[in-house]
Amino acid sequence: MTPVNQTSRAPQRLPVSSHRRFVFKKSLVALVPIVLAGLVLSIASVLLAGRVAEKFVLYVRMAQLYTREPDRQISMPLAHVSRKQIANTWHAPRGNRRHEGQDIFAPRGTPVLSATEGYILRIGENNLGGQTVSVIGAGGRTYYYAHLDSYAPHIAVGNHVTRETVLGYVGTTGNAAGTPPHLHFGVYTSGGAMNPLPLLADRFHSEKKKNDNNAKPPSKKKKRNPARASLA
Repeated sequence: MTPVNQTSRAPQRLPVSSHRRFVFKKSLVALVPIVLAGLVLSIASVLLAGRVAEKFVLYVRMAQLYTREPDRQISMPLAHVSRKQIANTWHAPRGNRRHEGQDIFAPRGTPVLSATEGYILRIGENNLGGQTVSVIGAGGRTYYYAHLDSYAPHIAVGNHVTRETVLGYVGTTGNAAGTPPHLHFGVYTSGGAMNPLPLLADRFHSEKKKNDNNAKPPSKKKKRNPARASLA
């Protein structure tokens, strides 16, 4: 057989302009993930910087609170509950531990007010307390509100609170499931838990006293008799 002559063909080359467009598109595709990663990192760094700044401000405020004397008296966290209505359960046995606080019973959904002025330190859940809020007050004391049914919608860590600030609502979350709705209220110092009951003052008594004082008519000044004044 006569061998078939195969002529070698040179590979086709793209025109210079087409080659440049191809290289540009390839480079652009490679750059997209890099640009996206840069944007994500930039946004994350801004958010992180914001959080760091917020934490720094909170720490400064906490340091200022530590320099103040602790409150000798705090307000009842539930507006219409009297101190006399609270059964003292401080250090009552709870299995292999003792109860570090007071249980204040009220209907589910009753607003829970901050017992003192301060700043919100923590908002979160745990197995025992369920939904909880911690507020740091004067002297560095931490006030702990647990078993909340829900949080007040406006609150956030670092917020300044007063005795009129609603933190959440009475419930049965955590290990209070199956019990009557109540607030577990605890007070903690650098030395550990302390009994809140001696510190608590009824809200409606102080409000009644304030209203009574406002209701008193202003004292009338005696008018001088012009006739007597002229004789003097």
